[in-house]
Amino acid sequence: MGADIDLKHFRFFLAVADEGTFTGAAQRLGMTQPALSRAIQALEDTVGTALFIRGPQGAELTEAGRMLSHDARGLVEFADAALTRVTRFGKEGPRLQVTARGCDVDVVHSLVASYNERHPHAPSAHAAMVDWRVQADQVRAGDTEATLLRAPFDRRGLDSDLVRIDPRVALLPETHALAGREVIHRSELADEAFPVWPDLTPAETAFWTGTDLVHYAWRPGPVVHDGMQFVGSIRLGQAIGFIAGAHLPEQLPIGIRAVPVIGLTHSELHIAWATTETSPDVARFVRHATEQTMEAMEA
Repeated sequence: MGADIDLKHFRFFLAVADEGTFTGAAQRLGMTQPALSRAIQALEDTVGTALFIRGPQGAELTEAGRMLSHDARGLVEFADAALTRVTRFGKEGPRLQVTARGCDVDVVHSLVASYNERHPHAPSAHAAMVDWRVQADQVRAGDTEATLLRAPFDRRGLDSDLVRIDPRVALLPETHALAGREVIHRSELADEAFPVWPDLTPAETAFWTGTDLVHYAWRPGPVVHDGMQFVGSIRLGQAIGFIAGAHLPEQLPIGIRAVPVIGLTHSELHIAWATTETSPDVARFVRHATEQTMEAMEA
């Protein structure tokens, strides 16, 4: 049966599943609706069951369709990533790129430098900064070999190992009643306002608001899209926030105080790579990163 199914049929199927209509999917794919309908019908004939319930409001996945959508998406992503990796190899030769957000540049720079020093005969590793919104997707797509991710993150299609653990601190406006304290318990910050990062999962929101251990009440503050807006909302007294202590600058912005917090989960930094990755260079770099972690803990 599998030999009769072309990968493009899975792409067609996923387009209809994502768009919810054959018309929208056909426009997205740049093909006619009748041609798309025939392709989906051929796929349904091959698997021997209906994948969509067709109606005036669009196309809804059947139970079999929902089952196939998960596996088909994985197959398409795997194929796309494999083609991306081999294309890059053909153009650039052996390559090992490791990315990190701006706040973790020091860590990735140190890991890459120490790796290249310890493995002078292996292909060199290169560090690069990445936007956190596409960080994991680039690894899944084969655009980069590994990345340093702060938990919690979407682990779909990724394997990972822990690199370091950093206690978090509270950033408070200097006018806050607790700004002069040497330490705060998370319970003392109940009902506070927190900056809101758009498009976060519930688990990510719970982590950023410090409610992943205990469900404290909190209020949504300003919507922020980057670190400057995050810090600015705190400086203006519109919210408070939590960050890894390792991310504190040598000199805090004027108007902000950093106070350690008890009862708050730590920030975990992981090195992540695609589950489909088979490169020995990636495996060697991952081992190096975890060995560095063990050495730092034993020092």
